[in-house]
Amino acid sequence: MADPAIPNPNATNRQPVAWHVPGWQRWLIRVRAYFRKEVNEIWRQPLLILSLIVGPLLVLILFGATYVNSTPRVRTGLVVPTEGLSGVDEDEILMLIGLNFDLLLITSEREHAEAQLAAGELDLVQILPSNVVTALRSGINPVIEFQSAAINPMTEGWIQYLAYAQVNEINKAILRVTATQAQEEAADFRVRLTDAEGKVIELEQNLSEAGRRASQENVRELVELTNRIEALLPAQDILRARGPELAGLRPAIRRVRGNLQNIEQALANDTLELYMLEITQARSDLQLINGSLEIFINTPPDLLVSPVAQRYANMRGSAYPAVVYYSPGVLALLVQHTAITLGALALVRERLMGAFEVFRVAPVSLIQLIIGKYLGYTVFIGLASSALIIAMAFLGVPMLGNWLSFGLLLLLLIIASLGVGFLISALSGSDSQAIQLAMISLLLSIFFSGFFIALDSFAPAALPVAYAIPMTHGLAGLQQIMLRGLSPDAWTWVGLGAIACINFMLVVVITGRQLRRA
Repeated sequence: MADPAIPNPNATNRQPVAWHVPGWQRWLIRVRAYFRKEVNEIWRQPLLILSLIVGPLLVLILFGATYVNSTPRVRTGLVVPTEGLSGVDEDEILMLIGLNFDLLLITSEREHAEAQLAAGELDLVQILPSNVVTALRSGINPVIEFQSAAINPMTEGWIQYLAYAQVNEINKAILRVTATQAQEEAADFRVRLTDAEGKVIELEQNLSEAGRRASQENVRELVELTNRIEALLPAQDILRARGPELAGLRPAIRRVRGNLQNIEQALANDTLELYMLEITQARSDLQLINGSLEIFINTPPDLLVSPVAQRYANMRGSAYPAVVYYSPGVLALLVQHTAITLGALALVRERLMGAFEVFRVAPVSLIQLIIGKYLGYTVFIGLASSALIIAMAFLGVPMLGNWLSFGLLLLLLIIASLGVGFLISALSGSDSQAIQLAMISLLLSIFFSGFFIALDSFAPAALPVAYAIPMTHGLAGLQQIMLRGLSPDAWTWVGLGAIACINFMLVVVITGRQLRRA
């Protein structure tokens, strides 16, 4: 028997071996353990992975594929003169207006168009002037009136820009017609002016009785000729812009006409000897007119200055500041996101914590359970909304409409948004998945509710997504009530009501199945 005091060299040392691992390595090992734990948990939830990766990607793809342009759709009414647009091509003018504006109404009754503008059925009314060409030849600049009821500052700026572009195009069209006609007739008048100059020289040299009687008729024709030439000319501002030669054309014609009228009177009174200076001046002016007409004939019509001006007026004074205009949208967005987020966490937590087994044996029905949740969250969100409304009042956001309609619309928006949140909660397998789906709904609301980008900027394929978002209807209704003082249209109430009812029924069906399996 071996002596226990003597150590056995073959015996195995079973004492624990000390680990000499540096502290920074132990820190990395713990980090790796937590990392693998989180990765494994996420990997066991394929729906969460799908929502994290595919959800935002689908939102971006849908946005990029359906976004058409950022040009707002301006619903326009056109008021034309009762006698029509004499002297210009009416079809061309209507075509030019339709290039930039969505022309929904053409009428000769100004009151009818302005009534539709005030009712919100139109965004813009254009009033075309009558006798455009006649006004131009009389030295008057016709004015196209633009009246809008815009509340969006971006829309108002866009309307003003489009109005400027439209007027420029109409100016070109009018100039192209009137200047071409004037140049054609002026070419013929130049030949007649040469004959007129010869008759004045003949009058200056022949003061016999017979010559005076013959010249009286010639002078009368010359006066009539100057009237016709002046009637053909564009407005004086246009001629002045083309240089001093054309700027002096109309004054020279009027000066010649005055001298000729004096000569005509002198021939009738047999006092022609007293008007020899006028005869000499008339001959000199006719030469000047002849040269100026040559310049006018050779001037391209497109180089003439635009003769038509514009006058813009907003019946509200001006559009709202950006902060005021976007405040109803911010209210709708915050109300919806709060409701969806709270609703998204309501059922999934209780299901994961085992509360469904308690609900199953409790003396309450599923309908009572869901309605109770609706009521509890509605009260909480309503109180939070009241604080937001008070803050908006300090920002100067107006309330032009009915408070009762405002309250009912806000209540319906809360209920519809809670329905979306409860549906997300019923379909989610974890808290993180529910939160991610709630964030995707937030992205959809920002892009497709009309908050920043008008719905008219998207292709029709995106409209079902837009109209399935409660904020789309809430935003339109709140803007109508608060900023326009009008009641929301029927589709706003129908849209929110449909979203609330459909989601409520889906939540009842899906939660009922989950409760029976608990």
